[in-house]
Formats: sequence, C-alpha cells, structure tokens
Amino acid sequence: MSDEVLLRATDVVKSFPIRGGKLGTKKVATAVNGVSLDIFKGETLGIVGESGCGKSTLARCLVQLMPVTSGTVSFKGEVLTGRSRRQLRDTRRDMQLVFQDPYASLNPRRTVGDIVADPMRINKMGTDAVINARVADLFKTVGLDPSYVQRYPHEFSGGQRQRVGIARALSLNPSLVVADEPVSALDVSVQAQVLNLMSDLQDEFGLTYLFIAHDLGVVRHVSDRVGVMYLGQLVELADADALYDEPLHPYTNALLSAVPQLNDGTEVPRERIVLSGDVPDPADRPSGCPFNPRCPSATDQCRTEVPVLLEIRPKRFVACHHPLTF
Repeated sequence: MSDEVLLRATDVVKSFPIRGGKLGTKKVATAVNGVSLDIFKGETLGIVGESGCGKSTLARCLVQLMPVTSGTVSFKGEVLTGRSRRQLRDTRRDMQLVFQDPYASLNPRRTVGDIVADPMRINKMGTDAVINARVADLFKTVGLDPSYVQRYPHEFSGGQRQRVGIARALSLNPSLVVADEPVSALDVSVQAQVLNLMSDLQDEFGLTYLFIAHDLGVVRHVSDRVGVMYLGQLVELADADALYDEPLHPYTNALLSAVPQLNDGTEVPRERIVLSGDVPDPADRPSGCPFNPRCPSATDQCRTEVPVLLEIRPKRFVACHHPLTF
C-alpha cells in the first residue's frame, strides 16, 4: 500500500425519495449520510456493517453507478461527480465490480467466454483473435480451464462462476476493483479459495480493492484498513489489526463480540454484547448520534449532537462523543 490516494470521497450523501403515510406524503430515506474517506493505491479497504447500513449504496456512488445527492468523488485526482455517462466512460474502465451473486450477475444466455470478452469488444481493445487470446489468459489466471469458454453459467459451480466474474472484472485492466460481498453466497471452503485468488491477483496486477462484507472474520483476513458503517455513516476507520484488537466505537465493539473465536488460548475471550432495539428507519433518523437509541453508553449529548469522524489517535478515526478505552 502506498501513500497515493487513488479515490477520495468527500461528504457523500445519497438519498431516495419515498412515499409514506395515508396521504402519500413524500419522505426521504438517506442511505449514505456524509461519508468521507480515502482509498490508497494498492490497499484493500474493507467496509462492514449490518444489512441495510448503506455499504452497497456507497460503493455504487463511489464508482458512479448511482449519482450522489451531494458531495464529491474524485478518482486519480479528477472529480467524477456531475459528469455525464459519456464523460465517465474511460474512467469506468479503470473501476470494475465483482458482485455478490455469481449467478445473477452472469447472463445465462451467453457463454462465459463471451461474458468475459464483451467489455473488451465494447471498448474496442483489439481484434477478435486478440480478445479471444486475452480471454483464454484470463481463464488461466483465475484458475479455470480455457476450454470452458464455450460453456454457459449454469454449467459451473458457484465458486467457478465467481471466478468468471473476477475474470470479467480484470478484462479491462482496472486499477480499482469493488468487491460487493463477493463470497457471501459461497460455501466456506470455496470462500477461502476465492479470497486467496483475489489476494494473489492483487499482488500480481497491483490492484486496489474496496471490499464490502458483513462477515467481520472475512474482512479482517483480506483488509489493510476497515471502515465500519451504521445507518449510512462511517463510525470508525482504522488499520484492520488495530480495529479488531481495540475497537473504539461501541457499535464496532458489539459487532466484534459476535465474531466466533477459537478456544485455544491465543485470543482473549470477548464478552458477548447484545444490542437492544432495531436499526432505525433511514427515513426517520434519530437526532444526535445515529447509534444513540441502541448504545448502552448514550448520554444527553449523544441524543442531541451528531458526532464527527475525528482522528483521535494516529490513523484511528471514530465518530463518538465517548469512545471506548481499554
């Protein structure tokens, strides 16, 4: 990982208009609420949080698959927000996605060879012979037999289909790959194979990953830094080992308490923390800290003042009025 910022998000907000109430009154659900972060060249930044916290929406805003409501996103020093689809075309070649469901993300009517080749054909990256040779090389790279190019997605296992998805993401030689829960739909043994493959590819091609997941064990295994989201906001950001060893936000601490631990004496057992209540409705956000209705340490300040994500220790950012101490 270098000190060069590949992608920078500043105060990114993404809201969706919804209808609520008997009279069809309009409301707004804010899925991403003022997120600022940097992704450094060559690193893996993991984003974790409960389902519905805005992880996937944030990822799509960062690569401009969704327009942001406000805020800015820049990539390699160039501002992307506000650009047209045509203006973003060249930049999008440099940012690719690996999706959660390896079957739903592949067209069942196309061969896997065509699926991997299509991005190169659209971007006119050579003759058919050059592209076909590139597809064969990509299949080898992700551990698939090149003779499989004429097969269809339903003829593969889940792990093999995800390898096809990874090959497609690599076809345009991207700098940034956004992996949106890429192993959550796979068996545990297959998860390890895919994660190891992604790690090897990162070393081979100098890739930068934004890795989204709800499994904190997986995130720790692959990430250099980890960001924790709650109700559309980034509540903690730190190096992976530091965050797992000493969480500073009560929500992070609660999440980590649910991670299974080996009873072999190498880890200090964590006390299980069960949060009360449910995640608030993003269309009816609580005042003050978004976590205050469920936080066991909430005070009057937490109920009235929104905490700001601040660097309270070197490379340790937390949005909490009363960060934990150990």
